[in-house]
Amino acid sequence: MSVNTEICKAFNKNAHHYEQVALVQHEIGERLFERLQYLKIKPRFILDLGCGPGTFSKRLQTCYPDALIIGFDLAIGMLKEAKTKQGWWKKWPLVAGDMLAMPFPDGLFDLVFANQVIHWAPSLPNVMSELGRVMNKNGCLMFSTLGPDTFRELRHVALGQDKHAHTNHFMDMHDVGDCLLAEHFLDPVVDMDMMTAHYPSSRALLQGLKAQGVRNINPKRNPGLTGKATFNAFEQEISAFKTAQGKYPLTYEVVYGHAWKGEQRRLEKGTETTISVSELRKTYRANKE
Repeated sequence: MSVNTEICKAFNKNAHHYEQVALVQHEIGERLFERLQYLKIKPRFILDLGCGPGTFSKRLQTCYPDALIIGFDLAIGMLKEAKTKQGWWKKWPLVAGDMLAMPFPDGLFDLVFANQVIHWAPSLPNVMSELGRVMNKNGCLMFSTLGPDTFRELRHVALGQDKHAHTNHFMDMHDVGDCLLAEHFLDPVVDMDMMTAHYPSSRALLQGLKAQGVRNINPKRNPGLTGKATFNAFEQEISAFKTAQGKYPLTYEVVYGHAWKGEQRRLEKGTETTISVSELRKTYRANKE
């Protein structure tokens, strides 16, 4: 089973009740949406990348009523949930696909809103390259992703158990910024925040992650099933993180960022520079004068 198929299956399975359990992801999206309000932009075409059940597609439609919003997600189940949010008078296209190969023409989107999605891609540079392809010059990319301190409780507990990786690998925010620059995005702004969710038990913590569609896709994970002895050891070790109130914490390192699409984008064999016909005409006239 490919990683994409595994991720898609997990989110399809949990799509119906995703909004009820994905409270952290929703809060991160709210904070990302707040940041969007500081930008004085009037986008015509907006991509809600990894739109999930359509919560923020609807918000974007309200915020930018004259724009065309396109909700894009890997999981069909999520798009079905998003469709339920559409009224007879307020609809937007919903498209299923892989964010590494999106079925959109070059230079289409003036704004890309990507909440908690790009860390699911096997290659962040490839995601940024594809976003650079579908974005219009001067378009804005607004995103949130996860940093390396995410799920640190699970990682520290797992270190004492076996040689396998029990959490996904997330990029440092400085590496994310470098990736944006490498793809010729302009004026990237990246910052980090820490959030902590609390669960009544270790079992509830694991069940909560599963219900959110979270899966360990680390190549170094255990390919087999987790035995009872390993799970018992996990329960014993993670209890060391219990708070004074008896809660089990789970840390999220949240990376927020935005950047602007420039005239250039990186290609496999060089760099492509986009120059509009109007700019060529201006240059031609200036040279003649």
